[in-house]
This record gives sequence, structure tokens and C-alpha cells, in this order.
Amino acid sequence: MSTKTTLKINQLIQERQFYWWLGHVCVVLNGLIYFSSVLSFYLNPIYYKRAYIGVLLSYAIVIYNSIEAQKSIGINLLCDENVHYFVVAFYWFSIPPITEKGSLIEKLNNQIKYVTENFHTTAMQFVAYIEVTIIPCRLIIGIILFHTSVLSIVVFVHFLRLRYYLCRYSKDAVQNVTHYLDQWLLSSSSNHNTTWAIISNLYINLKRIMARYGSSHIK
Repeated sequence: MSTKTTLKINQLIQERQFYWWLGHVCVVLNGLIYFSSVLSFYLNPIYYKRAYIGVLLSYAIVIYNSIEAQKSIGINLLCDENVHYFVVAFYWFSIPPITEKGSLIEKLNNQIKYVTENFHTTAMQFVAYIEVTIIPCRLIIGIILFHTSVLSIVVFVHFLRLRYYLCRYSKDAVQNVTHYLDQWLLSSSSNHNTTWAIISNLYINLKRIMARYGSSHIK
């Protein structure tokens, strides 16, 4: 091997982008081997773990680059999707792989297919409305009563923003609830007393903040 080639290799392995790429390669190769072992009914969990090590490595590089760009660790880091994905990946890495076999898989598959065909849309809509209405109210009440951390509402708002852009059910729920609140709080606000006007103004300001927060992260 020539000296020039050796220098290029040394330069390459010193760059973080190389380890980000290495993480992706680790995911693909170990993922393929693991799923092959699942299909052959001879599971080898070590490849499951290795695949998630690749995931963690790639996200760690991305998060490190983000911290370096911001030159600080603050609340923006908690709102970073990559941090959320890193935590989720670490959770799946820390638990044993769950794989069913034989007739149990077939029965489970039939049940899932039946539920999906008959109840999926209704269930997803129901869950979306709970995310948009019940959970925020519960968190706010918990914060007022000092039973819940303020950070919980920050994390949940970011989660809801992700759901808004990634899930059509959540997007529909947000738009429908917003439309209802507009009709209730704004359309006839002039007919209400001063207290109601204050509530309407608070709602308008909160709506503007949420809209600005959601649009500021769109790429």
C-alpha cells in the first residue's frame, strides 16, 4: 500500500462522517443477518444488538455535530428529533428481541389483519383526539398542582408537533380541535364579558406561539 493511500485512509478514519457511515453499514449487515436467522427459526440475538449499536453510533454522531454547531447543550437539544430517536433506539437495544414462531405467528397475523381492516381508522382517530385534548389538559393540571414537571409539557408539545407532520390522523385532530376552539372562543367573543375576552386573547397568543414553533422547524 502506497504512502499516499495510507494517508488518505488515516484522514478518513479521523472524520466523524466515516463513523456515521460505518453505523449505517452495521445496521444493514447485522439487520439482514438477524432477519435471516428469524426466517430460519434459529435466532441469533447478537446481530440484533449489533444492529442497534450501529443505530446508536450514527445518531450519536449526528447529535454530537448538533451540539458542536450550537456550541452549547440546552433546551433545543431536548427538542431535537435525533435525541428522541437515540433514546428509543437505546430502549430497544436494552431489551431482548421479541420474536414469535410457528402457528402463533399465523394466528396473531390473522388477528392483526382483522383488527386493522375493521378498527384501525377509528382507533387511530380516537388516539389522535386523546393526544390533542386529554393528555395536554392532564399535563397542564398536573403542572398547576405541582404534580408534573414543566419539562413534560415541553417534551409532549414537541412530540405532538412530530405527530402533526408525520401522522394524518393527528393533523386532522389538531385542525378539527382548533376549528372548534376558534368557533367557541373567537367567533362570538364580543358578546361575552371581560373575563371571556381575556381567555380569548390568551388563546390567540398561544395559537400564534404554537404555529410559530411548528413552522420554525420545517426543513
